[in-house]
Amino acid sequence: MTSTAPLPPPLHRLDDQPDNLIASSDVNWLLNGTMDQEDAKMPPQPETNLETTATNGHTIIPPLQPESKPVKDNKAVPWYHTSLAEIDPVTRDLLENYSKIPSDQVKPHVFAIREKAWDVYPYPCIGQFLFLNLTINLSPYYPTLVARLRDPAHTLLDLGCCFAQDVRKLVADGARAENLYGADLHGEFLELGYALFRDRRTLRATFFPADVLDPRDLPLRGLDGEMDVVHLGLFLHHFDFPACVRVCVRVVRLLRPRAGSLVMGVQVGALVADVVPIPIPSGGVLFRHDLASFARLWEEVGRVTGTEWRVEARLERAKGFGEKWQIEGTRRLGFEVWRL
Repeated sequence: MTSTAPLPPPLHRLDDQPDNLIASSDVNWLLNGTMDQEDAKMPPQPETNLETTATNGHTIIPPLQPESKPVKDNKAVPWYHTSLAEIDPVTRDLLENYSKIPSDQVKPHVFAIREKAWDVYPYPCIGQFLFLNLTINLSPYYPTLVARLRDPAHTLLDLGCCFAQDVRKLVADGARAENLYGADLHGEFLELGYALFRDRRTLRATFFPADVLDPRDLPLRGLDGEMDVVHLGLFLHHFDFPACVRVCVRVVRLLRPRAGSLVMGVQVGALVADVVPIPIPSGGVLFRHDLASFARLWEEVGRVTGTEWRVEARLERAKGFGEKWQIEGTRRLGFEVWRL
């Protein structure tokens, strides 16, 4: 593979102990959207104004009061789970057989890593242990993806990868680690990924901190036009509709400019699209796409970039999507978006 700029090396250790960090023109698009049977029976919903502001949208998380502690220092929030009842069998298998962590040590190991991650940034996916729910393997395209990534000519970038848990799943299932890249805004999460999976000295994937909305970000620019697949796992919902367009336009630049290039992933979705505020330290919103708004997103991306895309998306019930503190109708949105 050739790049327009040198790629950064994998991140170095933060200490000298082995892995012990607890430390367009008109665009043609198709939508193949699916819901579960119960949701499909619901009556038609009114059209949603996608340009609504956070203050006019629903509230998925109760707003903090002025006298409240910052979320980072306050674990008395509904998305911070104080215990870990069970670990998804696929993830447990990865930790026991890929990372060689003894079965009776898995839970305390995961809990300790989660505590350090919460101190980095208190995302709901950290507080709820959602990083333990692997998502890339849920795609119907996953078996074909793994087969493609055994070929040195094919590449994948996991954008907003957190601990790069999905990268580890790909490697465990046979993908060439050298083909895989992971980027996250928080470099500390990448370091904690090495600690979580105990593979700093063996994993040959490339990880680097990056800001997808910073046009000066050199590591991302070095990958422009080099990726066959960009994976967006629990990432895109952090942006309102205009910012979603900007992110996806940036993703298009990362992909090889040819038919078959793929954007895939999952995000928080809803039966009816809306924008909601989230009381994390930096503020922000959560855009919960429905099937129609997600298709409109890629229509707009196609218009801006002069490209055409086929959208395959589905709304699913899943653990962590639809908890009591969330708005009714919250679902997991899974998607594959193919360049035509």
